[in-house]
Amino acid sequence: MKIFTKQVNLLAISMLLIAFFAGINNFTYAQQRPYGSPIYSDNLHGGHIMFGNTITAIYTSGSGSTGTVNTTAMNDFNTSGTGSYTYGRTSAYGNDNSNIQFVDVDGVGSSTSLLSYGGMWRYYSLNNYTAAPGDISGLNWTEDNYDDSNNWTNTSNNSYAFGYNETNVNSPAQINRRTYYLRRDITLTNPLQYSSITFTAKYDDGFIVYLNGVEVARGNMPSGAAPYATNPSNSREYTSGDFVLNIPSSSFANGNNQIAVALYNRSNGTNDFYFDMKLDGNDAATATVSSSSANLVLPAGTNTIKFARLYWGGRITSGMGGSGNINLRSVKLRKGSTPGRYDDVLAPATQVDKILVDGSTDSVYQSYVDITSFVNDQGAGTYTVANITAATGSISGGGNFAGWTIVVVYENASVPYNSVRVYDGYIKVYDGGNPTTQTVTLTGLNVPSTPVSPSDAYMSTMAWEGDAILGASSSNPNGDYIKINGQAVSNAVNPVVNFWNGTISKNGAHVTTKNPDFKNQMGIDIDEQEIGDAQYGILANATQLTVEFGTEADQYFPSVFAFTILAKDPDIILNKSVSDGTAPYGTLQPNEELTYTLSGSNIGLANAVNCVVTDTIPSNVTYIPGSLYVVNAPGLPSNSSQTDASNDDYAFKATDAGKDYIKFFIGTGATSTSGGTLAPGESYTLRFKVLTPPDYNQLSTVTNTARITGQNIFGDQFVDDGTATIALGAPTPVKMTSFTVKKEGSNAVLRWSTSSELQNSHYEIERSFNAVDFTKMGEVAGKGTTNLTSNYSYPDAIDNLVTTIVYYRLRIVDLDGKSTYTQILPLRLDGKVILSSVKAYPNPFTSNIKLQIQSTKEEISTVRLISMNGQEAVKRAITLQPGENIVIIKDLDTVAPGIYILELRKGDDVFTQKILKQ
Repeated sequence: MKIFTKQVNLLAISMLLIAFFAGINNFTYAQQRPYGSPIYSDNLHGGHIMFGNTITAIYTSGSGSTGTVNTTAMNDFNTSGTGSYTYGRTSAYGNDNSNIQFVDVDGVGSSTSLLSYGGMWRYYSLNNYTAAPGDISGLNWTEDNYDDSNNWTNTSNNSYAFGYNETNVNSPAQINRRTYYLRRDITLTNPLQYSSITFTAKYDDGFIVYLNGVEVARGNMPSGAAPYATNPSNSREYTSGDFVLNIPSSSFANGNNQIAVALYNRSNGTNDFYFDMKLDGNDAATATVSSSSANLVLPAGTNTIKFARLYWGGRITSGMGGSGNINLRSVKLRKGSTPGRYDDVLAPATQVDKILVDGSTDSVYQSYVDITSFVNDQGAGTYTVANITAATGSISGGGNFAGWTIVVVYENASVPYNSVRVYDGYIKVYDGGNPTTQTVTLTGLNVPSTPVSPSDAYMSTMAWEGDAILGASSSNPNGDYIKINGQAVSNAVNPVVNFWNGTISKNGAHVTTKNPDFKNQMGIDIDEQEIGDAQYGILANATQLTVEFGTEADQYFPSVFAFTILAKDPDIILNKSVSDGTAPYGTLQPNEELTYTLSGSNIGLANAVNCVVTDTIPSNVTYIPGSLYVVNAPGLPSNSSQTDASNDDYAFKATDAGKDYIKFFIGTGATSTSGGTLAPGESYTLRFKVLTPPDYNQLSTVTNTARITGQNIFGDQFVDDGTATIALGAPTPVKMTSFTVKKEGSNAVLRWSTSSELQNSHYEIERSFNAVDFTKMGEVAGKGTTNLTSNYSYPDAIDNLVTTIVYYRLRIVDLDGKSTYTQILPLRLDGKVILSSVKAYPNPFTSNIKLQIQSTKEEISTVRLISMNGQEAVKRAITLQPGENIVIIKDLDTVAPGIYILELRKGDDVFTQKILKQ
């Protein structure tokens, strides 16, 4: 976990680039979220990977798994430089004005047709009105109790869309008519049996749909109120593609539902007012509207995922985001090569970036969420993302697009020592279709002090809406490019004048481990390119670099950047962990105290001098005054609190450019203004605390990076960073407030209480004689979903057992069959006291666990870590002496992060405690 800039080992600096593109119109430069310090910064044996896929394609008919993809367009790729492929263009096809629809590689989830195309509508037909009729006041006409017995007419042609051969609608067209109002009733039985209900519409030009008086969808319409004759955002044809949106099943009533539609046209006296819709109920487990997959390929050996973040996005019409952007924040994610059950993913409200498309009411957006635990549990293989919200159909000004990517940082002992840097932001660069450039400077790099060779550095980039059909031109020979330190980047499939051309590639070769596997993604680039030589200006000891975007006609939305550079001789390391004090542990809660631990050591062969540890406090938490603390460090008093003021001890808290930061001066000879010396093998541990916001809606993923700096005797500077991330968690299915077992007569009586339950099926009572092998003894029904306190008990007959101690645990099973276990409780049948004089800390831990144990005699005991699925992760034998023992269980770095049961077996006694590995 370090960067050293003088000597000769391997260092890799990984910086990941996710750039969002969309070729749309008018000059603008906007910063939705500017770049800052790295969002992840660490040094380790490992590296980074970025993978993902498009989730849209050009269709000749239909959409999804039952439609027909235009495979000629999606796989058209040519670098000949002749015919349609001059000026760096690598395809004759593009998004603009193409019928973009969702792909659905799963396409096997069951769905039920709830409303088919066609059917009778009632529409307002009184006179040839040129303004909102007096019978229509606000949105009263959308409600079920509205009286439509007067001035409303039933459609006569009910086999097709509204307006088709309908007398006095389009045949003939009504003079000056700009808006039609439609109503119909539908009956649904138990809509909650579906996970969601898919609404699909065909229309010309724009519409707003209301369900029981509440707006649920709008297509090609501006945001806000839409009175009579409101202009749709663009002109479009009925055949320009479908509008598809998942509506929560809870929006529908059990029984009758009133659907109301306002249908708008951009022209007076038009004869092309058309609207049609259908509804399909989706199976809760597997049904998808859109889905695509890509493979995470990790190196051989044991891999620990240190950081993983899922990004998704696309282009949307006004109103598609829903209340609080809920539709933009929600997707489905699963692991596995065959279709199966998905996990629902919800980004915090603060983790949505959205920018308005120039000259339009459409927007482009990206959402992101931390999925480190999920990827660490699942490992390498095929990941599928489904149900991304985006606009479909044909549109000018860049066309529609959508897709996703996952950024992963992994640790693997067999991989060279690397330094990983991840940056992200969200900015827009565009100049109305004219050539333009935009430059971003990335800081915080630590390139080694010796020159790097070509294969020593590579760049990963991900970008949205790169158009293969838009390259250079006679007026702009530079085309669409990316430059590193002023030097344009290219390879065999990414021409220098059209780097952003819809490819997913690695070192000039197409990546094929994805489904669908198109050569032209029509909206997403994920490219890796070696850049480790002097050509790209990555010089020895560099601390920053510039990235320049250029375009001939595209629009760019840069988001994340990355490089990997082989580096030299790590000498000191900094590891960072975060622990929280409120259950469920490992996830953010409102008004929660977080404790950061900064620890490390000098693992080199020479002294490290002038050692200083600095940590910038994240903007979404607040530093707790007086919490600076030295656990241990050479030259500093152990277990000592430090003041927040400068110049009076070995640490302080200050503010620079509006950002709070803390600083520790450590090492022998350290003062209140300068660091001291860390000798080889010396280590340090420091702590401070922060507080999360009191409002849940203000919570977002907290990513915090600390840095240690120092020098060797020659004055060469070295640096190491450590990052800790804690994210919002999904609701805990069962929140248990107590769990006990007590011998009562001939029974062991288990009692437990819960404060809330979510989709809880039942509890299984399990008994063991060795705390390892458990047998189901009985079952108690759960309460399903409730926010009320629930109390349970279960008597287990133990009168005929021939043993001195038994162990119990509960298996909590939800309605989907998923399960978790409680802690293990021992029960002595002879009435003796169970071992209790044991303390285990720190909790959470990173590499070591300390046990404080009272013993009455010299004896050998056993310590185990057991995963929540019952697997033994660690087993150690320890020797206890009479009196108090302090035992350190070391070298737990390779244990996978997660929750474990710590078990200490001492004679016939067993002590258990839940403990979290970070």
